[in-house]
Amino acid sequence: MGSYWTFSVDGYHLLSSKSYVDPVVMTVFTEADKSIREVRHSDPKTDLPAGGDSEEEYSFMEVSYVTSGSIVRDRLEVMGFTLRAARAMFEAGIPSEILATQDLQLNHEDISEACAEKIRLLKLLSFDAWLESFQAIKRKNIKPWDIRSWDLQLEGADPSVRDLPALERFVLSDDGFPFRLPPCDVRFLIRAVIEACGVSSTFRMDLSDLVGGGYYEITESVAENARVELASDYPLNTKVIVLTEGVTDRRVLEASLRLLYPHLADYYSFMDFDGANAPGGAGHLVNTVKAFAGAGIANRIVALFDNDTGARAALRGLDGVDLPPSVRVLQFPAIPIGANYPTSGPSGLVHMDVNGLAASLEMYLGEDVLRRADGTFTPVHWRGFDTAVRAYQGELEHKGELQNKFTEKLAAAATDPAVMQAQDWTGIRAILDMVRRAFENETG
Repeated sequence: MGSYWTFSVDGYHLLSSKSYVDPVVMTVFTEADKSIREVRHSDPKTDLPAGGDSEEEYSFMEVSYVTSGSIVRDRLEVMGFTLRAARAMFEAGIPSEILATQDLQLNHEDISEACAEKIRLLKLLSFDAWLESFQAIKRKNIKPWDIRSWDLQLEGADPSVRDLPALERFVLSDDGFPFRLPPCDVRFLIRAVIEACGVSSTFRMDLSDLVGGGYYEITESVAENARVELASDYPLNTKVIVLTEGVTDRRVLEASLRLLYPHLADYYSFMDFDGANAPGGAGHLVNTVKAFAGAGIANRIVALFDNDTGARAALRGLDGVDLPPSVRVLQFPAIPIGANYPTSGPSGLVHMDVNGLAASLEMYLGEDVLRRADGTFTPVHWRGFDTAVRAYQGELEHKGELQNKFTEKLAAAATDPAVMQAQDWTGIRAILDMVRRAFENETG
């Protein structure tokens, strides 16, 4: 009979196949999600001699990858499979399915009535209607094979199957793609399922049968190997490259990502300024963006610029440059604390909005880092005037000390996650959330 893998949500069967796992489905998991445990069962025996044991215990190794709907959602959105993209795919695909069925109806009179019913149901199947139908099907725990295996005219047929609403039956009776979604990347189906089931749902890829059948070793890195297998020919499966203005930005954001969003860390690659011996600064980052875009790098790329005058001036160098959809150029978001921040200059200490003028990464390290021993904020010091954008460039004083304080803050949080509750991570989260959403409007 062979060995099979199964992919499920909250125990409800979604996908399965024989012998080798689908590497595309595996891209929503990482090796950190892997679970290996011994499962023991009792097998009742009916042919034992008098006085013998009534059952015999046996065991097998359960090998699976398990994670939550919220984590799968985040990972899918990093890869570009957002809710917006899933809805757009659905809305574009249904009309195509209707046209194809109409063509079939014209050329095959013997199935004209069946085609007419299919067209009627396709016209009813909006994306929201699909979500509602899937919710109901999962709640009733009815599988696609249930509606194929029952003779519904037979006395005693399961009423939950027999009385299934037409649209729910239509969703179950897939025609070439599971659950009646238009033919698409299976990750759009997973994203739609999350929307239907909620982020608290649990996704499981069970490989126990394949391991037992000898297709995989227990310790084999199936998720990692699947991503490597796909990376050469499908950019959505490769890591998103993050470019920053310099080594400090890279170190802070990379370490913070692993702390705040560990389930996404393997989906990003930060440019290694140390290893590449690359110069820093907004101007050099602009040149790097141009070079990457011109080279046709397959990976999706996010270039992060400070929210200051220097970055605004440097970004003028990208005016008129036609960047591909795989490249996103972003500045750190406006930060509330910067809207009324102390600055020092010829006029003395003045509070003003420094967003767009002096909000380098240090401004986002948290109030607990920016506050001095006396409780006041480390001020911004005004430096030169940039004639190109007609604004002064500001810089936080004692940046080295602020960076050291953040390193201590990071280490404390990594050692004891409970410490994070008393720390301020709003600025860093704002940047990382912006990076996570960089491709959310991508529908292709």
